Amino acid sequence: MTGPRGTSRAGLDQGTRRRALALSAVTAASAVFALIDYDPLKLVPVNPVQAVVLLVLALIAFAGTVLRLRVLLYGVGAVMIVLGLIRLVTYGHGPGLITGSVGTAALLTGLGMAYIGTLLAGGKPVS
Repeated sequence: MTGPRGTSRAGLDQGTRRRALALSAVTAASAVFALIDYDPLKLVPVNPVQAVVLLVLALIAFAGTVLRLRVLLYGVGAVMIVLGLIRLVTYGHGPGLITGSVGTAALLTGLGMAYIGTLLAGGKPVS
């Protein structure tokens, strides 16, 4: 689709939108489960700061899906991968905002790859 100033914006097909919405819901649920103080829901140890970051990224991904902006979904995926890799590289070092287990790194990196994979596996961009 060509915008008013000649800029090209590729939208999302219906299948990709459904997958991205489901992934945004799973990301938000992971963040909410981390914030709730109920042990059976805490499958992956995520500290409150990381949970808030996950929730914000899920909301950004949701907005990107609704607005059909692929760049927001790619950005959310890239940020999650980078955060996961930072967590993995700094594993075992002192406490801080990025404390957590290797499971935290796997969750962040896996969700990030899922966002990018959803876009790459989806149909052709809709004009």
